[in-house]
Amino acid sequence: MSPTAFHTTVVAVAHRDPKLQHEREPAVLSDTDSASGDSAVLSDSEESHFSKARSLAAPSAAAYANVERHEQFTTGAQAVVHVAGHVADNVFQYPLLGDVNDTSEELRARIVTLEVRSGAGAVVQGALSAGSTAAVLAPSQVLPAFLPSLFQIAENNQPAVFHVQCESVRRDLAVSSTYEALYALQHAGAVLLNSSTAQEMHDMALVAHVVALRLNKLVVHFYDGARVAREQTKLHVLSPEALRAIATAEANAVGGRPANGTAEQVQAALNDLFHVFHKQYHVFEYHGSQDAEHVAVVVGEASAAVQQAVAYERMLDAKVGVVHARVLLPWSHALFANAVPTTTQRIAVLEHVSTSAFVFQRASILTQNVQVFALSAHWQGAVTPQVVTGVYGGAFGRTTFTVGMARAVFDRLAGAGLTRRPFVVAKSEALYEESLLQTPTFPQLDVVFGDEHEPAHDDAYTKQFLFWGDANLEQQLSQTLGLLTKNPATQVHTVVNYSTSSVTGHPLATAEVLLSRHGAAAQAQAVEQADVVVVTNAALLAEFDVASSVKTGGRLLVFAPWKTIDDVEESTQFKATLARKNVELLAVDLEELSSRVDDAQVVAAGSTIAFQRAFGLYDERIVVALLRRPLPAEKHSMLRAFAEGVWGSVTPIVYPVEDWKQLDNAAIEVVVEGTEPEQPAAPLPTLEAFTPSKLSFASPELKGIKRSRASASKETKFAWQLLFPDAFETRQDVREHVTSLVTVTKWERLTPEHYSRNVFHIEMDITNTKIKYSIGEALAVFAHNDEKDVIDFLRSYNVDPEALVVLPVAHKVSGKRAPGTPAPAPLDETLTYFQLFAQVLDIFGRPSKKFYEALAERATDAKEKETLDFLLSPEGKDAYKERVDETVTFADLLAEFVSARPSMDDLVKLVPRIKARHYSIASSMKMNPHSVHLLIVVHDWTTPSGKHRVGQATRFLRTVRPGQQLSVSVCSSVMKLPTNHADPVIMAGLGTGMAPFRAFIQERAFLKAQGVKVGPMALYFGSRNRANEFLYGDELEEYERDGLLTYLRCAFSRDQEHKVYIQDKIAEDKELLADLLLNKNGHFYLCGPTWPVADVREALIRSFGVGGLDRKQANATIELMRAQGRYVLEVY
Repeated sequence: MSPTAFHTTVVAVAHRDPKLQHEREPAVLSDTDSASGDSAVLSDSEESHFSKARSLAAPSAAAYANVERHEQFTTGAQAVVHVAGHVADNVFQYPLLGDVNDTSEELRARIVTLEVRSGAGAVVQGALSAGSTAAVLAPSQVLPAFLPSLFQIAENNQPAVFHVQCESVRRDLAVSSTYEALYALQHAGAVLLNSSTAQEMHDMALVAHVVALRLNKLVVHFYDGARVAREQTKLHVLSPEALRAIATAEANAVGGRPANGTAEQVQAALNDLFHVFHKQYHVFEYHGSQDAEHVAVVVGEASAAVQQAVAYERMLDAKVGVVHARVLLPWSHALFANAVPTTTQRIAVLEHVSTSAFVFQRASILTQNVQVFALSAHWQGAVTPQVVTGVYGGAFGRTTFTVGMARAVFDRLAGAGLTRRPFVVAKSEALYEESLLQTPTFPQLDVVFGDEHEPAHDDAYTKQFLFWGDANLEQQLSQTLGLLTKNPATQVHTVVNYSTSSVTGHPLATAEVLLSRHGAAAQAQAVEQADVVVVTNAALLAEFDVASSVKTGGRLLVFAPWKTIDDVEESTQFKATLARKNVELLAVDLEELSSRVDDAQVVAAGSTIAFQRAFGLYDERIVVALLRRPLPAEKHSMLRAFAEGVWGSVTPIVYPVEDWKQLDNAAIEVVVEGTEPEQPAAPLPTLEAFTPSKLSFASPELKGIKRSRASASKETKFAWQLLFPDAFETRQDVREHVTSLVTVTKWERLTPEHYSRNVFHIEMDITNTKIKYSIGEALAVFAHNDEKDVIDFLRSYNVDPEALVVLPVAHKVSGKRAPGTPAPAPLDETLTYFQLFAQVLDIFGRPSKKFYEALAERATDAKEKETLDFLLSPEGKDAYKERVDETVTFADLLAEFVSARPSMDDLVKLVPRIKARHYSIASSMKMNPHSVHLLIVVHDWTTPSGKHRVGQATRFLRTVRPGQQLSVSVCSSVMKLPTNHADPVIMAGLGTGMAPFRAFIQERAFLKAQGVKVGPMALYFGSRNRANEFLYGDELEEYERDGLLTYLRCAFSRDQEHKVYIQDKIAEDKELLADLLLNKNGHFYLCGPTWPVADVREALIRSFGVGGLDRKQANATIELMRAQGRYVLEVY
């Protein structure tokens, strides 16, 4: 994509008054400071080093005066070419697999493209020996071919810069990032300088050349090649004239410079370039608490996620911080000491290398230096910090480093019995297990998983988009991205990934687009759950699980000739995922619309118009106005007509949500010995984090890899594992999906025994667990099947409940493991058949059609087979639906169709696993630091035939009693209190929808008790009647008397002749709500069933009418509040 230049110009004027150099702040940033602030932050001890460096190497001050910058939409890789091409005399690039840094820009340097071969660096040495300056662009895989030249260049003190794109190609030919190739350079005497964002790639490219000239050193500027280098975004780019002026000034000031560079001298160069970048960079940058006890040290693009995790953990009162190491070598203990708080007790060094490389090297550059520092005289803390290493590269670097992964690291640091044993940081167990296929030899290390620590995406000003298409997707998007970048208030980040689709037979492309506020922190996260997903080739829906990439409540736009649900002939998995996530489905037939227009320029605008219609950033008039600017006047009317046609043809596909939810057949697969996977019914694959690929996503190399299979276990084999735990690395643990075991301390029914609805309150002790929860989060509870039902079922199968079975699983690290005991690599899990069917398999759940098909294939009785075939036929649709309405279970079918029973091994494969049930947390951790509370109603119903049914989870939970342990984990949610405690909070809860609002009230009660000023709170609570369902009524009335709960409005629908609902109570408070929401920045929350959403919205619209808004303005205000996170719905 050709870069789009902007006309914003920034002039930087240098102020090099020596007096000002001594007025800088200490090196460690405070809680409110940022490493990207405008003030240089150097200590007095560093000043002497830097003054000396400047006296030896400072160019003329005129070099940094009137430096011109402009905004340009481009990639980090192109920015590096831009800098190197205007600063160096020669640029040598060594592409791998055809990756050439093409540029249409006229550069000062001579660009030479060379092949990678032994002795590849000889031409670079030749250029340097002739007195020319040189830059090299190369991927990290080719560094071994350069090693002799690199060592020679460093030994000769020649100023060369190698811009190294760090990446590795996995066995499936997908590309991931890793820094392990830099191991070979740790003794070369080179400066290793890192960039973590696309903007830094531009800035550090210039720093690299300045440092090389000043110190007569080899500088290796390295960065993530899999993602950061390929990200397209608005960058502040120096003009060619500015770059040439700086290069000339530095070249003219080389006399008397030292050959031995230090990190302090690198810092001096960063200081001198402050007025060029308008940003102060540091060798080591610290973010976090001044009194941090747990600190992470990281190099590269993961730093952004770790910084976000630090901010999140600090909201939970954790004393944590992160040091971003920008210069890996030469290392400075003095500068590092200035960055690390002296209160630090534990340090996690995050290494972006493969596990095998880390173990082979014993420790990497970063780990070695931090370990030495902790034992050196430079450390001034009272306690020697414990240093551990987390590895996240290699086969486990399949996705970008996420906030959840960083939080998992801090969670490990906070755990009891921490050892120095290295550990792997993985995004999820599923990805971890799949990654083992990419690792021929895997050293046994502990593992922590980030998925269960991921916070909710709560930046209301950030929108994520994902585009799926063919090889020309990047060209299709050029106009779409161009329109997004027109808004000066926004920042656009784009990464285009390529693979190969077996559907089209052509290259597949996905484009991740992140739209954020201008000036927001750089985003390093992959787009995995997008607000809007656009599929330009509908055939891809049959090949990949596209629906899973849409966030809950998001939109999916498909370029297809769909008008109604009858046209949607996609898989049941696709439909079920849409329904489960409440995705709005849109379609437009661009092919047909384009056939009416005989102009390529106008037709090219079709995808942009359709996307804007789906997203709604601009209205139709603005879109047309922006699109017509580059077109000649005679085409304007044609464009306007075409835009009207496309805009009006984007059709919402209304589908039966509840019916499609029943179609979910994506059971978790366990392949059993002696069977083969049924390929036609396999779940659709996803592109994991939309990983970039060199060639193909579905590599044939993977097809021959042997898969783990479940098998029966002899008791003697299991006894060996218990008798010889060291030999077998055996441990007794909770199952792999469980975060913590909590103990029930209180179970109380809140409704009378005679009342039809059983609503109860549970309290659980979280002491000695890793559980930390925030306001609005939910608790996932892993329920069990009824013990008697399980035993009866196993007896019907003639299976001994105490017989053992072995399943291949990925184990996670357990907090209950004895200190020093290593966690094994993913191997096997041994459990009894009773445990398997009571705690793992959803045998009493509702079967999908896939299970009926499996029974039909196995049925030997003619009558049973005829019945099963009929149920699967179009004629048997109604009979099948009757069974769904009757909630027929897997066990019911196996009892009915005896001749079709699968073997026990097959059954393990066919029956899905029990899914966790999520319940909103009904307590504040500030008020209840050692417990977590839930509010639950028993989910029961009567089938059309009169059978009484009870939901699996509530059937289990209604029987638990104090002392019983439950398996739980914390899940993020959209329900968040305002960050400003003085903002009004309006809550509308129906029945157990009261749960998060009890937590809200407790949180503000705690804050108020601490002397914090809190804003007004209004609660609209709805239930059937006061006598039976006034949940937490005594508490609420007490809060009302205390003045914390400013307005308590209860709607008991059946306490009077006419029904009264919460929307009626809301309608009675028009003036109040208009004032709180329109004038005082109030936040509105609704939690409960979906049915009152429309009526509640209508009541708010009428309230806004009292505030002077017409209906259109009121609707727009609600949408604005939604975007700002001030109108939040959690409905079910």
